[in-house]
Amino acid sequence: MAIAPSQLVSPVTEKIIVKPSLPTPSPLKYHKLSFIDQSLSHLYIPLVFFYSKQQQEFDQVANKLQNSLATTLSAYYPYAGRMRDSATIECNDRGIEFLNVQINCPMSEMLNNPHDYAEGNIFMKDLPWKNSFDGSLLVAQLSHFDCGGIAISTCLSHKVGDGGSVASFIYDWAKITRNPNQIARPQFIGDTFFPTPKGPLIAPLIDSKLEKCVHKKFHFSASKLQGLRAKIAAEAGIKNPTRAEVASALLFISATKAASKINNTSFRPSKLINYVDIRPMTTPPLSRNFIGNLLTVTSTTASHDEEMKLPRLVREFRKEFEQVYKKDPVQHNLLVLKLLEIMESPYAIDEFDTYYCSNMCKFSGYSIDFGWGKPERVCAPMGPFKNFFILSADQSMDGVEAMVTLEEQHMLAFECDEELLEFASPISSF
Repeated sequence: MAIAPSQLVSPVTEKIIVKPSLPTPSPLKYHKLSFIDQSLSHLYIPLVFFYSKQQQEFDQVANKLQNSLATTLSAYYPYAGRMRDSATIECNDRGIEFLNVQINCPMSEMLNNPHDYAEGNIFMKDLPWKNSFDGSLLVAQLSHFDCGGIAISTCLSHKVGDGGSVASFIYDWAKITRNPNQIARPQFIGDTFFPTPKGPLIAPLIDSKLEKCVHKKFHFSASKLQGLRAKIAAEAGIKNPTRAEVASALLFISATKAASKINNTSFRPSKLINYVDIRPMTTPPLSRNFIGNLLTVTSTTASHDEEMKLPRLVREFRKEFEQVYKKDPVQHNLLVLKLLEIMESPYAIDEFDTYYCSNMCKFSGYSIDFGWGKPERVCAPMGPFKNFFILSADQSMDGVEAMVTLEEQHMLAFECDEELLEFASPISSF
């Protein structure tokens, strides 16, 4: 018999503040937020890594993680600070919250019933994708299961950095946990690239909205993707369509069909906003250890259902990306331009139904090894807002796991779409 979610977690066995192992130098005391940083609410980015039974005692695991976290925070010092105002983080070494939690069930129970058990158990309650939080800019949790397995979860403020920044932090923390002599060398760009045009923002322009939404996960196997990519390459006349291009196009098509079915309407004009990492686009290219919201966007539209065909969409994705790549991503940043439009016309009504995609396939979550082997599962909870797709590599590193957030009624139609199910399988577990 399944355990009720409220019975899973005993009181937090330990809640401590982990501070950087070395003080932040005085010249780095204030971290200035860029225009993109300020436009975002905190949107605490959540990730959790599940590991099988450990040979070490739980206290030893906890101490090892806390010590390596303190070392990592010395390099990632803004996360250990606090917001001074809407445009500045005071890097005062106040530290981050670290929770040790005992969960009264085997890890398999959690993995097989994620929607019932995740929030408030392996994450601090209400923190994932939260717009604001009075505590630290990073919260970490170590959860211990009855079977001896553990989960390491983190929530990092989007104010400090994007998904690539989160990936860099996780990589470095794991690396230092394995070998304390390793050194992390992140470079925080602050407002160097994207200063605010008219002074600090009074309030964020983008925040999390998840009312009436649900979250489901779908798996595109490497073999299915290979066949689909070959088919689209021939029909669209483009070379080597990527797994992210074909997966996001199919998700976009299926979501718009679901919306039309539930709303009992003909096709509505729709667009897909793809978030794009600009690090490889700059001259010279930036390495992954550059930390901040280093993003731009592409926008692909369809005015009628005849334009919602896989070859056409993938061809448009490629064209949009190539156009972005040709321009200076700092001087001609489409995300910045879009945010300026929102500032100037905050109540403008968009004629398009908008969907969003974040491609994290290059972040190898299943390679994160804190010294206890590769994780059994890597996942994130629902968010940050409706009509959102997050793509990541699967355990084989060649397939794709897609985390989809839609309105509940739309999801009912989406998960039954025959075209989607021909290439993707729903995942009921984490």
